[in-house]
Amino acid sequence: MIFTDKIKSNYRYLRIILLFTALLTGAAAAVAQESPAENSNSNKAAAAPAGVPTPLPVAAVITEADAALKKTENIKNSLKESPGIAVIQNDLPQLKSEIDARITETSQLLSARPSLETLRTVEQEWQAIAKKIPAWKDNIRSQIGVYEGQIKELKELRELWRRTLDSLTKPTANDSNSNTEVNSGSSADAVQVVEIPREVVEKIERVLRSIDETQTLVEKQQSALLTLQARVIKEQTRINETLASIANVREEALSQLFVRDSPAIWNAARRTDSAASISRETSDSLSQQAAALGIYISRQTERFILHAFIFLVFVFILFRFRRKMRPWIEDEPRLERAFTVFRLPFISGLILSIMLSSWLYPQAPRTLSAVLGALALVPGVVFLRRVLDRPFFPILYAMVVFYFVDQLRAITATLPLVTRVLFLLEILGVIIFLIWFLRSKWLSQKIPVSHHRIFTVLKKAIPFVLGAFSLAFFANVLGFVSLSAVIGNGVLGSAYLALVLYAALQIVESLIIFLLRVKPISTLYMIREHRALIEHKILTVLKWAAAIIWFVLTLGLFSVSQTIFSTLKNIVAAELAIGSIAISLGDILIFLITVWLAFALSKLIRFILDEDVYPRINLAGGVPYAISTMLHYVLLLGGFFLALAALGIDLTKFAILAGAFGVGLGFGLQNIVNNFVSGIILLFERPVKVDDLVQIGTHQGVLNQIGLRASILRTVEGSEVIVPNGQLISEEVTNWTFSDHRRRIEINVGVAYGTDPRRVIELLTAVAEAHPDVLTDPAPQALFLEFGDSSLDFQLRAWTDNSDVWVRMRSDLSVSIYEVLNENDIEIPFPQRDLNIRRYDLQKDEPSNEEN
Repeated sequence: MIFTDKIKSNYRYLRIILLFTALLTGAAAAVAQESPAENSNSNKAAAAPAGVPTPLPVAAVITEADAALKKTENIKNSLKESPGIAVIQNDLPQLKSEIDARITETSQLLSARPSLETLRTVEQEWQAIAKKIPAWKDNIRSQIGVYEGQIKELKELRELWRRTLDSLTKPTANDSNSNTEVNSGSSADAVQVVEIPREVVEKIERVLRSIDETQTLVEKQQSALLTLQARVIKEQTRINETLASIANVREEALSQLFVRDSPAIWNAARRTDSAASISRETSDSLSQQAAALGIYISRQTERFILHAFIFLVFVFILFRFRRKMRPWIEDEPRLERAFTVFRLPFISGLILSIMLSSWLYPQAPRTLSAVLGALALVPGVVFLRRVLDRPFFPILYAMVVFYFVDQLRAITATLPLVTRVLFLLEILGVIIFLIWFLRSKWLSQKIPVSHHRIFTVLKKAIPFVLGAFSLAFFANVLGFVSLSAVIGNGVLGSAYLALVLYAALQIVESLIIFLLRVKPISTLYMIREHRALIEHKILTVLKWAAAIIWFVLTLGLFSVSQTIFSTLKNIVAAELAIGSIAISLGDILIFLITVWLAFALSKLIRFILDEDVYPRINLAGGVPYAISTMLHYVLLLGGFFLALAALGIDLTKFAILAGAFGVGLGFGLQNIVNNFVSGIILLFERPVKVDDLVQIGTHQGVLNQIGLRASILRTVEGSEVIVPNGQLISEEVTNWTFSDHRRRIEINVGVAYGTDPRRVIELLTAVAEAHPDVLTDPAPQALFLEFGDSSLDFQLRAWTDNSDVWVRMRSDLSVSIYEVLNENDIEIPFPQRDLNIRRYDLQKDEPSNEEN
């Protein structure tokens, strides 16, 4: 019975558990049926492969669509042509036309075997043209890269919105459960379609259309840029091919420099073309050069306008200051020569503006260079006629004639025989002129003393120049045309260059001389006190700069600059490896130059501070010297570290090495470190300052310098004592001028007994008051000190604020005291002693012989 009750009870519990389980199962099935779309989407998302964008949820479609439309709009706005691309598209056709004209001219020139100097000029022109191409290519390449990034971004954006649209509009199927009961007539799978608002679908389709339109525009712009890039590369290829042809001809000419490259002149004359052929070729050459010049002018019109504006500015400035500076000539007649630049404002302005032609006219054709050279040479000769004396005029006139003959040879460069004959005639004319100049007695008598040294140098140099032209003449006659052209053109070109540089140097020197006399520069203390020194330094730098420019350009005229500079470059770049550190001669030169520049900069800044800054600022004594000294150390230290960086030394490793090295030095060089630190303390604390009158031990004098390790004391006797800085800090130092320059002078005086002390005090005080260097405050004072053994002792005390002359003042006062005492019959006694002689009988004290 009990067992049956237990079974019934357990059965009741089992039924409750089964009922609860059935309820849970039904609830789960209902939830699964209510959200089939969400489960489907989540499954799809989970199943999306890596790298494929995840479709956007419905709630984020509108917001993200607006952002996508804005992004495509921004990309469309960025497709506007950039200024750099617009410049390329505008300049490329003109550049192509110029290249076409120059290629034709250069081809004819190369076929005529021109001189090395002509090849160098033509090569420089083509190199100037080629300089612009790399910048164009970089600009186009960077813009193409931008378009590629935009296309990639648009493709990714389109894929995202396409997948989003597919995920929202594609039907989804629910798999039927075979264990679930279904009504009769229903299929095994039930298909459901998710309803999406039409506005959302239209928004997505609008985004896709905008993306497609933007991508089409970007691809179109990219295609146009690729076409432009191909055109630029094509022109660059043409330029490189022309430069390669010029280089080949130059190398061939250099290799055959000492080889006969043409027949002798008497044989070449037989092969000459007819006059009609020469005239036709000359006309064609001139037409080609004129065409190239016209194309260049059309491309660089704004630069010609800028040149004219700069010229007018120079002329206006020179005119403006001419009236103002004329009175200065009356005060300083030596400025008469420098004033020439203001007397000739048009000529001076033209020369100054033409000196900027290399910057104003890049890629200038040979015709324009010849015109600019003539515009610089002829005005330079006119200007130098006002500066030089009359005996030098023949040189100036001859230079102008020879220059125009050179330009005539340049025009007929495509006609080898004509050019050769003109060159022979020119060399012959130079030889005749040099012989006349060398043997002219009239010139020797007319040379003034001021230019006698220049004339002597010219006479010594003329035989060498004459020998060079003679060699060039005979080389040309015998058929060594290239060698003749190198020698003759090099000497003539260097002479033209020297003439133009000398004229420009005279103009710049004149401008600087007057600039230093114009406000506000003339109001500077350093200009007023050291104008002559500053003029000399500036003019020296300008002369050296002109000499260096002349030398470098002359090497180019002789066609050896490239060889020399490449050799020097190889020598300088040669490295010496020491462990992991590689040092070259160039690094060492850069190190030395950097250190030298640090010293020069420090010297310049300290000069400016001492001469023009400190006098305008009320600083305590010793502060200017301390500032200048610390600034000097900082600049030298900075220059040293920059020099180390230029050597390629890692400053981090150097700091560690310097720290370890410093510890070792701290033990071995304690005194030096102590003196160095003491020097810094002296600069900041200033117990003694430069120009102080100090006494250190037995040495007394003026402190001239406070250095890194020691200071220099100049004694009264004139000797210089090197005092370690540590001694100035640790030992007792008497500074007579620490707070002021006043010093008391003490003179001891003794008079004979019986003299009225009050009278002596009056006389001594009067002597001190009569001296001009004795201060009235504090007033001089005479004191009665004591009764001496032989005299009444007095002391005169007087103050002076000129501590440099206190020794002389002491002497002057002593002489005046002696004269006053003598005038008043006051005796200056000398020490007196009473000597008492006592007789002493030696015989009384001597023992008798008998007793001994």
